[in-house]
Amino acid sequence: MAHHYLFVSSWKISTPREQLWELADHIEDIEFWDNVDFEKIEQGSGPEGIGDVFRCTFKTKMLLRLSILLKVTDKQKPDQFTLEVEGPLSGTGTCFMSKSGDGRSTHLRCEWKVRIDHRMLRAANRFMRPVYIWSHDKVMDEGVYGVARQLNAEVTDTHHETTIYR
Repeated sequence: MAHHYLFVSSWKISTPREQLWELADHIEDIEFWDNVDFEKIEQGSGPEGIGDVFRCTFKTKMLLRLSILLKVTDKQKPDQFTLEVEGPLSGTGTCFMSKSGDGRSTHLRCEWKVRIDHRMLRAANRFMRPVYIWSHDKVMDEGVYGVARQLNAEVTDTHHETTIYR
């Protein structure tokens, strides 16, 4: 039986939302996220990149190298975008960007609703759950801290929570 995870992560980044959106809107150009590579493999037919497909290859904190496909299914510039995930993990991911009160910082919230489809990871799920959660949180944090370095910004108010359901 597949187990589903809802990973919710949030951060406050001391950069305007438009700068953060610009990076997210050109995901294939990201080179500052340690152990994560993006490659655009298909041009979508929709406006603003809807339908674009990217291969995301990353090394987990468990030292596994995984490759997933990310398809852009929705963009509401500069507020949010949604990706469909296929591969050893499948489901959806949505990132929300909102301005802070002063407009100089951005609250970033990412929600990943995925299930484990990788046979080995699924078999070990019962025992490895805490490691999966820890690894996910670390990989996401590395991406956000990479963004901060790229934009000469600071990250505060980091928060992660995970719900597991069948």
